[in-house]
Amino acid sequence: MEIISNPVHVIQGTPEQKAMFKASLEQKGKLASNHFQLSDLQEQSIPSVIDNLNLNKQDKANLLLNSFTPNAEVSYFVDENGFINRHFLSKETDKEKRFIKFDDVKFDMKKTIPNQENFEYLKRTLKYLGFGENLSSALEARLKEGKDKFTLGASAVFDTVATKDIVNYELRFSKSSTTDNYFLNNYQAVLEKGSTTGKAYKPISQVFELNKGNDITAKEAYNLLSGRSIQKKADIPNKLSVFSGTNEIAKVFKISEAKAKIQEQVKLDNQTTYTVKAKDHSVSRNFDKTGNELPITTTDNNLQAIHYLSRKTEDGSRVPTNGAAYEIDDLKAVPAIVKDLMKDKNTQNVTIVDNGVPVMKFDAAGKEVDLEPTTRKEDVWVKLDFEKRNEQGNFPLKTYFQTYGFDLEKSLSLQPIKELTDPEKKDRLLSSLRRGNLQSVTIERNGAEEKVFVAANPQYKNLSLFDKDLKPIIEKPAEKKAGDQANENFQKSR
Repeated sequence: MEIISNPVHVIQGTPEQKAMFKASLEQKGKLASNHFQLSDLQEQSIPSVIDNLNLNKQDKANLLLNSFTPNAEVSYFVDENGFINRHFLSKETDKEKRFIKFDDVKFDMKKTIPNQENFEYLKRTLKYLGFGENLSSALEARLKEGKDKFTLGASAVFDTVATKDIVNYELRFSKSSTTDNYFLNNYQAVLEKGSTTGKAYKPISQVFELNKGNDITAKEAYNLLSGRSIQKKADIPNKLSVFSGTNEIAKVFKISEAKAKIQEQVKLDNQTTYTVKAKDHSVSRNFDKTGNELPITTTDNNLQAIHYLSRKTEDGSRVPTNGAAYEIDDLKAVPAIVKDLMKDKNTQNVTIVDNGVPVMKFDAAGKEVDLEPTTRKEDVWVKLDFEKRNEQGNFPLKTYFQTYGFDLEKSLSLQPIKELTDPEKKDRLLSSLRRGNLQSVTIERNGAEEKVFVAANPQYKNLSLFDKDLKPIIEKPAEKKAGDQANENFQKSR
């Protein structure tokens, strides 16, 4: 896979402009610029220098509406897609030299030096996402323009066994409202699948949001658009467990939900007490058989009340300040402490923490409010759900958590894959499959070796196997491994 920067794209001339241009040529033999004046945006989109040749306004009009021929050797024109092309007049133009790239041009811009630190940061971002360094020249040119928003185009070719798939990317940048920094917000990936039968596939498009942690890379986007699954790290909210006596009756995200669940249970059984626990909270919340909360006493002296304030700035707005910590002996003292701290009119909130973990929170009016659920990092599998689209035209993600029960390494061990006998090759195979790749492996059957392709299939808790021509391999019933019946039942229930 190689990311290729799209050629220089310009804002095309309108049919009216082109008609006036043609009429001027035919009638006068020379051009009257007031008849086909380019818009400011059109002119700005055209480079001021191409192949070290300087273009004036007249040259830019020629290029956009007809052709720019600076000498007897070469001519430049804009194709139907808005890309600048070069054509050598005395010889055939090589395919790789046909398009004008950003390395071949310069733009006449008011802002000549972009924020270098921001430029380097964006280059690192593109490299991390798998777009390499081939977009650097285009990125620098767009940063120099100083516009609030801009896009970069790129393409990548992915070789399959019998054909080639092409993914076209549109990377979308925007400028900060408060600084000169730019950010890459998201990118659109459009997959054009190759065909061995002559049948044309409809392009598949998806916008991938960024800056949310564990961003989807260019290659992972291709794998998802190809229908495969990838594994990513995700922040999973921790649930609270609600107990009636020693029996767990519910899992919820918030204390308010836990209290509501307890009140429901009280109507059915008021002969026991209730507890709300979370594995990352050392303080539990206890309730009596009528659903009233009981005070909790702790002996480890790790409870604190954090008093968060805000201060007024010169423009009248308020900004938060660092919280002041107060040691407390047990939760019985919380109501009195909160009431006392609320006397300060600059109070934003009071948060009770145990060993640094928030366990209670009170707003500026002294009312207890829900804490945001704590989170944990977990490996999850995701794939695109091609059966539906959201309001933005995107396919939603299907997510398979660890509790779903798919174990990639175990699924691999059920197959006679030769690479599994080498620890280093096994690790590479696991890593490749987790990124959603279709991986070539060697299987051993009846004393013979056979090359096949394998992909992770977490939805059905197994692997997808394909022969050398990428045709699915369907195992015979007698050859099925343990647990396949459960997979069949799962598929039938869908």
